[in-house]
Amino acid sequence: MGSQLGFIGLGQMGQAMTANLVAKGHLKSPLIIYNRTQQRAEEHGSKIGNCVVARNLEELIDACDVIWTCLVDEEAVSEIFALILKLHIEGKLFVECSTIPPDATSQLAQHIQDKRASFVAMPVFGEPGMAREGNLICVPAGSESCIKRIQPYLDGVICRAVIDLSGENPAKATLLKNIGNVLIMTTIEQIAEALVFAEKSGLGTRHMKSLISTMFPRPPHTVYSSKMVNGDYAKGESIVGVGKAKTLASRIQDLALASKTSLKSYKVAVDHLTVAEAEAGPRCDIMGIYGAVRVESGLPFGPVDSNI
Repeated sequence: MGSQLGFIGLGQMGQAMTANLVAKGHLKSPLIIYNRTQQRAEEHGSKIGNCVVARNLEELIDACDVIWTCLVDEEAVSEIFALILKLHIEGKLFVECSTIPPDATSQLAQHIQDKRASFVAMPVFGEPGMAREGNLICVPAGSESCIKRIQPYLDGVICRAVIDLSGENPAKATLLKNIGNVLIMTTIEQIAEALVFAEKSGLGTRHMKSLISTMFPRPPHTVYSSKMVNGDYAKGESIVGVGKAKTLASRIQDLALASKTSLKSYKVAVDHLTVAEAEAGPRCDIMGIYGAVRVESGLPFGPVDSNI
């Protein structure tokens, strides 16, 4: 008999992941979902089908033996698990997908294990569009037996690849996620600079986009370049706001400082987050780095290049 799955957190990422679990996860029973905003859960449940909306956390925890969480930030994770830890959770497996610091992961794992439950940290790489297409990269860490329980729901269901850290401390997964943000931010910075250079030189962004998609045909490069030249970041369509990105960046810079690591190119990208925030506010999307490079190069914050 298959495990009864529950899923807590229905932001853009949670909605995409649950839709794929229902559509491709071969679930033996309806997925049970919960969101602090009940209406969002009801609307999403009616859209994806084959799921049940829990009225409260206790109802979901009681009914499920594998519980996934994907929450907006560390504060939300702390609030939800403060409530969960008051419930009877012995024997249950928690799969935590949020982006939180490694030390917070260690503390949470210990609290869960103290209650005789199991814990897998499984942060994911990819933005909501990639999540909808099942193109995430999942990084599970924890006991080998626990990760085996969730493997049927990973590759080919919610993700395209798995970096398996079976047997590793769960904090290793979130450490990789945090350090991986250096790759994400510097990639955004490099694409932004190349597109602005192409526009300023008279080449135009269309040809640069073609080069990017040819050299890097898989996400995220093509996704980033399209969002930049389409000006999504300047339209109030935020996926990851620069305010939230700056908070994460500060944490990563602290980790780098503690390990005596130089992150010069990352600092350039972080500085451009500050420029984007000044131009469009903290809810401006992280792709506003492109707008910041444009401003520093004498162009308007929003794209006006017609050669796209």
